[in-house]
Amino acid sequence: MGREIELKIPLDAAEYDELLCTIQGNKKLSGVSFGSVEHFLKSDTYFSKFAIEEERREAVKLGKEPKVIRIRSEESEGQKKSYFCIKYKTIQNGVEFNSENETLVQDEAPLQLFMEVAGYKKYFEKNKDSFAVYCKSEVDSEVEFHLELVMVNGHKYVEIEVTQSELEPDRIGHALEAFVRQFGLDPAKKDSRSWMEIIRGAEN
Repeated sequence: MGREIELKIPLDAAEYDELLCTIQGNKKLSGVSFGSVEHFLKSDTYFSKFAIEEERREAVKLGKEPKVIRIRSEESEGQKKSYFCIKYKTIQNGVEFNSENETLVQDEAPLQLFMEVAGYKKYFEKNKDSFAVYCKSEVDSEVEFHLELVMVNGHKYVEIEVTQSELEPDRIGHALEAFVRQFGLDPAKKDSRSWMEIIRGAEN
């Protein structure tokens, strides 16, 4: 089990391209150091016992179902891995706090069959094209930031998370906002909606 504290900010095409140049080292950014950039293609399938979204949300609120039940397929440099995840998530001042249990899955097929037998159905899918990198910053030298520049079902965002459970949440929240400003982005534009809400909102 781990804790994630995350900010998610929408980007326009120019902001996306500039950030990609920065994390790949083609543009300098004072006060920030970057690790190796990894390119991932991720496909997420979400499951629930409830076909109607309002019923699913009520079940989550009552503790009858986790916020997220997911199978993720991830491909990088020709290698594919799959993970099964159960996640509980809360929002505080627009910042996500996630408690997550995740395990590597050798073969998705038996797990998908079990989900069907147990009464869980697929209710949402998303596809993510991601450039991911670990960063250190002068805003707080003890914080390790994981930055993902993503395109999800056509939507361009930057997701930045910190998973260090030994650090105080308020400290991490302040560091995240200061880190975002280093890229010339406004942390007030953070989007606390789920990807399903973002994608389906655009479809409606």
